Amino acid sequence: MTFMRLRRAIEMSALDRPWLGQLLMSRRPAPSSLDATYWDRQYQQGVFDRLHHSNQRHHHRLLAALIGETGDDRRFLEVGCGEGVFYRSLKPYNPASYLGVDISPEAIASAQETYAKEIAEGRLGFETAKAEDWTTSERFDCIVFPECIEFMGDVAGVLKTYSAFLAPGGTMGVSMWLNADRVRRWWRIVETLDVIESAVVSSDWGGAWIVAHLRPKGGEGWSYAEGYCATTSHPISRILPAYDPDASTKK
Repeated sequence: MTFMRLRRAIEMSALDRPWLGQLLMSRRPAPSSLDATYWDRQYQQGVFDRLHHSNQRHHHRLLAALIGETGDDRRFLEVGCGEGVFYRSLKPYNPASYLGVDISPEAIASAQETYAKEIAEGRLGFETAKAEDWTTSERFDCIVFPECIEFMGDVAGVLKTYSAFLAPGGTMGVSMWLNADRVRRWWRIVETLDVIESAVVSSDWGGAWIVAHLRPKGGEGWSYAEGYCATTSHPISRILPAYDPDASTKK
């Protein structure tokens, strides 16, 4: 426990101090070359089954709130959607439409089975594609990258590419596992996009995630219904304790 607290303190310090992040950051390249076979095998082996448990989704609930409370009838694109776990948190905010894209046919097949009714009703869809190569003529009010941007190589390049798929005033959402290995990629995100709101969400078992709502630099951004702009001058605006509404049914 002492080690975990010390490690978390160092990681939090690195978020505010790029030089410390550079020092701690592994020199390994981002694993952008991982193909569909690798991810299919992970899903087949049940590696990501834990993501269905409530205590693994605190960050999903916060990210869904940050992007979902900005208005009604919003069109969402989720990159790296996996089996559609994040949509469970987004669904209560009644998106006008939702499209999930993932490289793994295994994950997409699972998502299509889980949400067959909603797909038949035309409320959402899932596509198999490599995110770096995917393109569309559609425009979205929000594009979300839950725990996937760190696996897509050139972070700045990916964000700039997907910014072209945003409707006017559109925003982006990112969540990313917090460790020293990811800090440099967080700073690439901050250098590329303006932070509207962000937080670090921690769990009782020691895990933590960076969660952020962002907009393209120079864009119109987003404001509350009252007209209040939530833009912060600091990349990490607050630290929130984990909240588990399903604690009694947690597996």
